[in-house]
Amino acid sequence: MTPDAQRPLAARILVADDEESMRHFLDRGLRRLGGEVVAVASGAAALAAWEQAAFDLAVLDLRMPGLDGIATLARIRSLAPDTPVILMTAHGSVEAAVEAMRLGAADFLAKPFAIEELLVRIERALQAAATQRATLRLRTITAQPDAGVGLVAQSPTTAELRRQIDLLGPSDATVLLTGESGVGKGLVAKALHLRSARADGPFVAMNCAAVPDTLFESELFGHEAGAFTGARAKKAGLLLRAHGGTLFLDEIGDMSLAAQAKIERFLVEREFLPLGAQTPVRVDVRILAASNRDLPAMAQAATFRPELLWRLDVVSLRVPPLRERRGDVPALVAQTLQRLLRDGAPARTLTPDAMAALTAYDWPGNVRELENLVERMVVFAGPRSELGVGDLPDDVVGRAAAAPPADPSDDPYDAARLRFDRIYFTNLLQRCGGSITTAAERSGISRGHLHRRLRELDLDVETIRRTAKGGGGQ
Repeated sequence: MTPDAQRPLAARILVADDEESMRHFLDRGLRRLGGEVVAVASGAAALAAWEQAAFDLAVLDLRMPGLDGIATLARIRSLAPDTPVILMTAHGSVEAAVEAMRLGAADFLAKPFAIEELLVRIERALQAAATQRATLRLRTITAQPDAGVGLVAQSPTTAELRRQIDLLGPSDATVLLTGESGVGKGLVAKALHLRSARADGPFVAMNCAAVPDTLFESELFGHEAGAFTGARAKKAGLLLRAHGGTLFLDEIGDMSLAAQAKIERFLVEREFLPLGAQTPVRVDVRILAASNRDLPAMAQAATFRPELLWRLDVVSLRVPPLRERRGDVPALVAQTLQRLLRDGAPARTLTPDAMAALTAYDWPGNVRELENLVERMVVFAGPRSELGVGDLPDDVVGRAAAAPPADPSDDPYDAARLRFDRIYFTNLLQRCGGSITTAAERSGISRGHLHRRLRELDLDVETIRRTAKGGGGQ
């Protein structure tokens, strides 16, 4: 079979050889076979190139001035243990081959050789590396199915979300994550990455709302030295850093139309041109995107490119707000308390009433608001290990108490909310001497709403008034 009839070599390859004719031979031959090649003249240049970009495989000459092939192999193995390295030499010997394989070389090739022979060695090394990564990942997932996912699944809603993540993770499809701010779209994106065959590759996140238009291309695509004023050195962009892994474009709805056009072009061509470069760079990257905005409505209003929406929305996954998965609140609280546990600090717990209040609250800021609130409670609690309703902000307690009634049969945590409401309103009326008017003023609830809520909770106001110890207006 001629080289042109071979299956395209879809790999980024680093070549290091001090002989110019050999570099030219390998560069031309591997490019003709479909590879993307960076060819350098020394081990030091190879390591410099490695710091600027990600490679699928390296081909190194054994004898080079300065840093030789063995030393360069050792450095590359320390930087990227899973990346295969092939050594080649015109001074082949059994001793050199043994030493190279002992240090982790995938193969050893004596010069001269045909490009077809190198191609066979490269494909074999890449396949072995891919099989090893997949096996390791499968063992990790089997042993620790929730490892690294970071999503608690106490409620049926979140359990369904986890099921969808498990289905979508192994796919290479582009996924658009939607949902309110603070619901954990970044966690879901990371979970999708960890459930994929790319789990051992990089996960790179870009907050599109935080990158100015003037820096967008440099940040995403990178630039060459001298590409613009202040560009003193070559910089690898986020796309190149994500090669072999996943790029997560967060808050993509805040990206300008001009930037959207550049992202769309990459999704079509799967290659890009760094600023100041002459040769396009092709990368193997899975794209995940997220937005808390209504992108279809923005597309209709011409503030978001419809063509980009079509390419991003291959699969859409909605991350539900916390108020739709109240059953997750206790586990999220426990998770946050564990994260905040410091040396010498007591383990914190919440009283049942405090947990019921947090479960009843609507959480307009979602998981992010819950984490911030729990951290604030811990800070102000000082050395106390138990946190109660008194440690909660008044607005959280009041809004939780004012929440509409729910059928406790729908979710066991709705029962906890009803229990909290009964305790809260009973105590409130006792402090107010049984006065509906005073209780309504203190809680920020209208008098009519308070009457209705007391009836729904089946609370006997007269009995509470008789047992009240505090004074209040009638």
